[in-house]
Amino acid sequence: MKIGVIHATCNAVPPLNEAFKKLAPDVTVLNFVNENIQYYANQIDGIDDKLYREFASITFTAQEAGVNAIIVACTVLTPYVDVMKPFISVPILAVDRPMLENAAQNYEKVGVVATNAPSVPATKAQVEKLAKEYGKEIEVDTEISTQAFAELKAGNEAEHNRLNCHAAAELKKRGCEAIILAQITQASAESETKKIEIPILTSPREAVKAVFEAIEENQLSNR
Repeated sequence: MKIGVIHATCNAVPPLNEAFKKLAPDVTVLNFVNENIQYYANQIDGIDDKLYREFASITFTAQEAGVNAIIVACTVLTPYVDVMKPFISVPILAVDRPMLENAAQNYEKVGVVATNAPSVPATKAQVEKLAKEYGKEIEVDTEISTQAFAELKAGNEAEHNRLNCHAAAELKKRGCEAIILAQITQASAESETKKIEIPILTSPREAVKAVFEAIEENQLSNR
């Protein structure tokens, strides 16, 4: 079995690959990386028709590689996964969807920590949308630490983790019951941020579980 993973930064590759090694070591993971997606999204502070085209292109490339399912691991793109579903014949899912569903279902006030500015409004909007679908009211507070991502890219993982923990602690002070580490690149900060003693939600482990459920559902529907 092959799973394709779409990334917008090389730093996102290790966390999800590690989750697959632990939970599904026999699976072949093919990583499709386009760092210009994140770079350009930061330049325009969002997404436009150019990024839609780049997203479509890399998604079709993944499908043509013969994967059984696709995980979109870029939080800037994950709100638009549903746009691609009619054009893709294999299951495609957002890496953060299971994590966000957990937050929307189980908490009344959640904090979002991100290290890439465009991820904040995208993640906040998705949590609020899911809560509305569940008939719930939810408050979402946010903290951004772009310096943390710069530290990670420079190889300073410990400082990246410390900055994430500091941002999470600020959100706890403001009354958040749980913290979402919005991007897959932040998974390394999970242990550090657990020191603040409220639930810390990250995406890799839940995404691996969800992709196999999606494949099974797809196989049943095609019988």
